[in-house]
Amino acid sequence: MSTESIGFLNHESCWTTSRLGDSIRTDSSELHDLDEAFGKLAADELDIAIIPAKIVHGRQMDLLSKGLVVSGAMNQNRPFHVMVSDDRVRHLPRSSIVLSSSKIVRRQLRRLRRDLRVLSPKAWAGINEVELPQEGLEVWMEGLRRSGEIDAFTLSRDSFDKFGLKARRFALWPEPKEAGGSFFLPPIYSDLPLLITREGFPKTRCIELSGEEGLAAWHVMNELFGSESDEMIEGIGILVKHRSISSLLQQAESTRDLALEQSCRDSEGDMLPEETRLMVRIEYVSDDGTRTFRLDKIIRLDNLHGGCVTMDREWRSVFHKLRESQPEHPRWGPASPAFFND
Repeated sequence: MSTESIGFLNHESCWTTSRLGDSIRTDSSELHDLDEAFGKLAADELDIAIIPAKIVHGRQMDLLSKGLVVSGAMNQNRPFHVMVSDDRVRHLPRSSIVLSSSKIVRRQLRRLRRDLRVLSPKAWAGINEVELPQEGLEVWMEGLRRSGEIDAFTLSRDSFDKFGLKARRFALWPEPKEAGGSFFLPPIYSDLPLLITREGFPKTRCIELSGEEGLAAWHVMNELFGSESDEMIEGIGILVKHRSISSLLQQAESTRDLALEQSCRDSEGDMLPEETRLMVRIEYVSDDGTRTFRLDKIIRLDNLHGGCVTMDREWRSVFHKLRESQPEHPRWGPASPAFFND
């Protein structure tokens, strides 16, 4: 990789600097925005640009129009958020104030604790009539926590390390640890760096950086939500991982997760053969945290595209129905409002 010129772009959803090895970092340069990355790639000033997937969302057509493609993706190492506080989320005092920049994390926290006051930093600043800092938001929130103005805040795991915060942290795990336990599916595109190159650039020269699991995660997220608005995807939590069928069944049994157990069966109800597959878990949570729609899917690695098409149809058909009010029906009962009305 030392012969390639590499550029990288950082974002709060993914600090690409921490993902580069020391030997690669010495031969790379930091980019300031996506337009600069696209321009340098198109002008042959860069061979590879490492860009957080969150920034690329909504710019796919612009990328293709400049003759650029996604040639790979790094695996998601730590896509989950952590909560900085003096105690775990279940043990925080009633009416504790918790700040989070992620919409899906705020909704998941409300689902777990209805008594918490979960706000975005912007909302809290507006309520208290203080100016929201343009940079250093994480350090600003830690200052509020230390002064007692708030009780806790969340941020990505990599951001916690980047800003060198010296405080207790508690991971918001994407999978439950026990039966009936809480879980926090990561925000979409979290900790997912993409490898952008010119069309025709040999993908074999990206193989040292790219990972199969990361590329599969990008394929799933882009296929299902690539055309959705930013407002919509901010309410989506998604986990994409390589898992064996036996490990999924053990998890389903230990956590009493019927939905996960059913996803390990085929259309006839028989268990899927033992092999490594792609587990995709998606959820949407209502604004107040009281209603959730979750979909689990087990996809064969050699049928990624077909599995995504099937999952996309299932998700959209059910999700759209849940956002529509239901008319009165002689067999199905009286009219009812939409399940999700936010």
